[in-house]
Amino acid sequence: MSTNTIKQKESLIHKIREIELERIVIEDHYDVVKEIGSGDYGKVVLAIHKRTGTQVAVKAVPKLTTTLRDFLIEFHYSYFLSPHPVILDTYDVAFETTEHFCFAQEVAPFGDLWQAVERTNGAGLEERDTKIIIEQISSALEFLHDKQLVHRDVRAENILIFSVDFTKVKLTDFGLTRRAETLVKKRTRSLPTCPPEIWEAVHLEGYNVELGSDVWQLAMLIFACLTTKFPWERADITDPRFSEFVDWQKRVTTRTPREFRRFTPRLLRCFKRMMEIKPSKRYPVVEVRKYYKDRWLLQRSPRASSIAKLNPSHDRGDHHAFNSGAGVSRSLSCSQLMPSQSRAQEWISQSKDDCHETERRYLLPNP
Repeated sequence: MSTNTIKQKESLIHKIREIELERIVIEDHYDVVKEIGSGDYGKVVLAIHKRTGTQVAVKAVPKLTTTLRDFLIEFHYSYFLSPHPVILDTYDVAFETTEHFCFAQEVAPFGDLWQAVERTNGAGLEERDTKIIIEQISSALEFLHDKQLVHRDVRAENILIFSVDFTKVKLTDFGLTRRAETLVKKRTRSLPTCPPEIWEAVHLEGYNVELGSDVWQLAMLIFACLTTKFPWERADITDPRFSEFVDWQKRVTTRTPREFRRFTPRLLRCFKRMMEIKPSKRYPVVEVRKYYKDRWLLQRSPRASSIAKLNPSHDRGDHHAFNSGAGVSRSLSCSQLMPSQSRAQEWISQSKDDCHETERRYLLPNP
């Protein structure tokens, strides 16, 4: 296969298709059970597709705050990346109502990871559980990064739980996902999980998207799972706890920052590599694998994680138990739900002939 052919196939994932969404009255096609989440992005409703009886999570994004282009980008990446087993399944269903752009995804039975972390009452997840989660999310990020895509919003709220022992979790919410080196404008508020280059960016001014952003956020995810908090409020030199970290990172001082003293030297070494101040110097995600067999905590968590005691979130009526990602790739009908296996085979035929062997193992097996 020629180099040009390979590049052409690889570029398919980056080609956002312009389509005309079907406008519907959602109640004509779905029985809306209840609203299960809401926020700045809009709302998510639990719904049952009338013709097929399929239960789905429908995310409704207000047209007043989201452009059609941004919606199409989010749905496109969600749809074409979801053959990976650690990425939330996105159905081939997108439409619009009078006030919203909408798409449908699978329902997560046990809510999001941050809820599970909070239920430990400050103890944090068990080290074993944290490693099981990080190994899976790292796999999803490797998959994205192989395609030069940056998620840009890796945090516990965007990881959904499908098994009570954490052996099946999925990454979601690709609303900020962009190609590496893309120039974007800072429009949203910065979170404690954001790396310093994002905090330094000026509102509405441009900065380049970098793979290292996900690596930093993955480190913050490890920290949050083990401690139920973040080491600082903002990755900015004006935050004294972050300033202390920078001095330690740059070896101005050998004193380990207070918030990091519960961790072993091996995990501290991993944090240093993942949280280099300059994005280009950070570890690639694959390097985190070196630390899975090492001990991470100096002392065992005072209590085990409690998620195994939970019932499925839709039985609990938990309004924050479901999340969705989004985007769209061609003219779709809301009356049909495309099986994930068919989508996976479509994805294979369109762009996987020349993929790396490591990518092939992510694909769904034939029935």
